[in-house]
Amino acid sequence: MAPTPASPRVNLAESRVFDGLSAVDRRAWLDAATIRDVRAGQVVASQGDPADVFALVSQGRLKLLQVTAGGDELIVRFIWPGEPFGGVVALKGGRYPVTAIAIGTTELYQWRADQLKTLLDRYPLVRENLMREMAAHMNDAMTRLQELSTERASQRIAHALLRLMRQSGERTPDGIALRHRLTRQDLAQLSGTTLYTVSRTLSRWQAAGILRTVRHGLVIRSFDDLEAQARDTDEP
Repeated sequence: MAPTPASPRVNLAESRVFDGLSAVDRRAWLDAATIRDVRAGQVVASQGDPADVFALVSQGRLKLLQVTAGGDELIVRFIWPGEPFGGVVALKGGRYPVTAIAIGTTELYQWRADQLKTLLDRYPLVRENLMREMAAHMNDAMTRLQELSTERASQRIAHALLRLMRQSGERTPDGIALRHRLTRQDLAQLSGTTLYTVSRTLSRWQAAGILRTVRHGLVIRSFDDLEAQARDTDEP
């Protein structure tokens, strides 16, 4: 299997976490960080461990996993460049609710819990931004829980692809490309279904011209048709 191409490094000063701060204040945050390079497959944080490090992804991505009571691993979400991980560190006595694993070589800007507290006291607007991000992630989790309980597998797969497209899609002449490698097993875990169901569904949608597989991901060729699959309640 060919390696996943390196993702571009983003300017973290433009992260949503720093909304409302001046350029000087954003620089102060980044100057206080420790830069950490993480190899592919390395665990950044483990579910249930004390939350002691807050991070922003500057390059690469993280896969967040949660282990169910039955021992199954579910992908909760991906963290893309410019996005935060470990906002729970801002909450006293918090623990990581998920396990974070690097997908490909990943670069993180990290702040220890004591550093974060000092910076948040100095820049309280960032605390508000972090709470906003955490609320958005919680809302996304509740939406996915509702989908798991009310929708068929094909609808959940469509919703998962639509979310990934909005988060990391890149417009091309052929459609909207998901540039980051996404395995069918990943998609099965994201949508709460089986590898067989994902493979069968993607093959059907490719034959219908809704999407096509490429070397390092998928290209959504018809956004409207994929949305229709997410809404469809009549398909057997």
